[in-house]
Formats: sequence, structure tokens, C-alpha cells
Amino acid sequence: MFRLLRTTSFQLTLLYMLLFAVAVGVLGLYLFRTTLGAVDDQIDNTIDKDMEVLAEIFAEKGEKTLLEELDDRSKWRDGGLYMLVRAPSGALLAGNLTALPPEALTADEDFFEFSYERDRVDEAGAVVGVESRRGRGKIRSFSTRTDDDAPFLVLTARDSSDRDLLSARLRTVIVQTAIAVVMTGLIVGLLFSRTLLRRVDAVNRTARAIRGGDLTRRIRITGGGGELENLAVNLNAMLDQIERLMTGMKEVSDNIAHDLRSPLTRIRNRLAEALDADDAVRDAALAAAQAEAERMISTFNALLSIARIESGEGAGVMEPIDVNSVVEEMAELYEPAAQDAGFHLSVKNKPAHPVQGSRALISQAVANLLDNALKYAEGGERIILSVGETPEGAVSLSVADDGPGVPDKDRDHVLQRYVRLEASRTTPGSGLGLSLVSAIARAHGARLYLKNALKSGRGLRVALVFPPAEAA
Repeated sequence: MFRLLRTTSFQLTLLYMLLFAVAVGVLGLYLFRTTLGAVDDQIDNTIDKDMEVLAEIFAEKGEKTLLEELDDRSKWRDGGLYMLVRAPSGALLAGNLTALPPEALTADEDFFEFSYERDRVDEAGAVVGVESRRGRGKIRSFSTRTDDDAPFLVLTARDSSDRDLLSARLRTVIVQTAIAVVMTGLIVGLLFSRTLLRRVDAVNRTARAIRGGDLTRRIRITGGGGELENLAVNLNAMLDQIERLMTGMKEVSDNIAHDLRSPLTRIRNRLAEALDADDAVRDAALAAAQAEAERMISTFNALLSIARIESGEGAGVMEPIDVNSVVEEMAELYEPAAQDAGFHLSVKNKPAHPVQGSRALISQAVANLLDNALKYAEGGERIILSVGETPEGAVSLSVADDGPGVPDKDRDHVLQRYVRLEASRTTPGSGLGLSLVSAIARAHGARLYLKNALKSGRGLRVALVFPPAEAA
């Protein structure tokens, strides 16, 4: 429980709840003052109008008519309160109030509030008791001349008990609303914090498992969407990348220990033979050792390139690239080598949007695919470089040959490092060409496909499908 109270989500929810409660309080106070102000204005206007009417009756028709009017009004039960008093004797002449309120003596013709008692009646009109009420009124002196020593005091008021009841109810509603807002905010904050804390705990458990060495653990995706879901997706993608890098490092270490042991042993043996041999044998041994060392350097360079690309360091600056121009340059560069190997190299370009990428890496990928086609497409005659757009607007770059191809069951396998099929064991190479192409594809967010180039099942078509530059 205390852990939930310490979470950032609960504290933010509590802050927003307090701000909302303050806003509700300010709004309630505004409504309270506006509503009661309107009621007060209505009462005051009614009192002023009554006083004006009574003043006109007194001025036009005299004391007797005023007494009659007040007697008639006193019989109404509409909330009106009236009183006619002779000054200075204080004699009550007419009205439905039994005594002059003390507040009237200091009001000086201003509005004042007072308490009074009146009979409580039942539905039949019978008196069943006395009740205390509140009123709001004004007192004024009526006189026929300015030097009159015995003027009339007229009190006109309205019962304000309903107004006071409304005020009490509004206060109660505002307080209850504030309490409901606070309680709702606390409940929502606890539920939200509990939900968020559950997701965070899941991330922490996954992180602890990965820290303990289990690189296969991933954060569970609920499919609910939202920021936390996007964070989980990105973290899982990052973990996939880390797992690939760690697996790659392990594979590199294992492969270096296994595959480079034999070349180093051969170099050592040849150099040992060259020490005691004649010039011709020594020169041949040194030449073979040099060729072996060159192959080892090529292998190390390929491994270094893959590692740099997968870490993001070797991608360089990503910018819009015209893939057609890259393909034309590589075709022109490899045309002599293709002719020497007995292949006809052709280009089939179609208009395509630029892709966001590294020109050097895309050129490297095309070069590796062309090298593979020249090495392994035995019995073939054609190599085709193609560029085009998919119906979705992606850009496709492919290299196809009419050689023996790669069996379906081996197509995922050949993308791994140091993998060489049995048919190509006698062909020089390190088995890193397609691994490097795969790393370049991942660095560009591209998809890599290996398919049959011909309907007969022969040939191999390797395609890189890049997202358009604006999507990337």
C-alpha cells in the first residue's frame, strides 16, 4: 500500500485531483454567490417596488387607504411582511408583524435582515404552532409634511428563510462534491498506480532476468496500445538487437577459434618448411602463406564490418539515395569480371523513389551479391540487376542468376555467419557475404528475401526491399 503511495503516477494523480478539487471549489463558490446574489436581488427589487407602491398610495389617497392596503396584504401568505407604526409612540397600526425588529432602528432606510415568529398552519389552514423565520426588509418614514412630529414608519420585508435554506443546501452540495472528488481521485490514483506499477514490475522482472543472463526474456505485449505498450515494443526490439549482437559475438569467437586455427596452422607449417627448403620451394611456401594471410585478413574485415554495422557505428550518415544510380555504377564496375566468368550482366531499372540510407553500404551489399553470383552460379549464363517499386511504395533492389540456386530449407541458414553449403565447399570464401548483406538490410530497415529466380526452380534471386525515404 505504502509503495503505491510513493509512486510517481499516484503523486501526479493526487496533484491533478487537488487542482481539480480547487477548480470545483472555485466554481462552486462562483455558483453559490451568483445564485444567492440573484435571489437577494430579486428580494430587494420586490421590497423596493412594494415600498414605492405604498408610498404612492399614501401620497395620493392618505392614511386610511394605506391602512386598508396593509391590512389586505397582511392576509396574503406570499412571503410578504408589512408593518405600519406611528412614531414616536411606536403604536402598531397595521401589518402582520407583532413587533418592530431591533435591526430596523439602526437601518436608516437601508436593507437589513432580522428574525421573526409566525404561526404554523396545516393544510386546512388551522394554526398548529409557532415557527421562527428569517426576513429581509427596509423601513421608511411616510409624512404629509416635512415638519411632521408624528410620521408613519412603514416596514416592508420579504421572508428569506427559503433563501437561507437554499444557501445551506448549496454549501452541503459543494462540500459533498469536494469530498466525492477527493475520494474519487484517491481511488482512481490507487487503481492507476496499481496498474502502472504492475507493468513496471513486469519490466523490472524482465530486466533482472536479462541481467542474470537470460537474453531470451521479453516484456509481455498486451496489445492495448498506449505509451507503455510502445515502450515495451521498443525495449523488446532493443533486446532483440542486443541478443543478436551477443549471439554474433559468441559465434564470432567460436568461429574464429575453430575456423582460423587451420589457416594459422598451415601458415606455421609452410613457414617451417620454407626455412630448410631451397629457393623454389621457399618461394612457393611464402606465396601460399601470403595468400592464406590475405584470406584471413578478408575474413577479419568482413567480421569487423558486420559488427560495426550491427552496432550502428558503420552505417554513417543516412541520406536520400538514388538506388538506380548505385546499381548502374556497380554494373559498370562488375561488367568485365562477369564477362571473364562467362556471364552476361544486365540491368533492369524502373523509376523508384529515393531511399534513406548509406550509399557506401548499399554499394557494398550489391557488390557482395554480385560476388556470390559470380562464385556460386555454376552452369548459369545470366546475372540480372533490378530496381523497382512495390505496390505499397517500397523500393526493391535485387540480384538474380540462373545458377543452381539455394534449396528452400537452407535459405535462412545461409544468412548466418560462416555458413557454406556443401556444394560450395571447394569455392574460395569465408561464408560471410550474405551475413554482411543481412546486417546492411537491418541497418536500413529493409527486408531481405531469397527466392527462386526461374519457374523451373533453378537460380537464386536475392532482393532488398527498402522503405521509401519519406517513410524511413
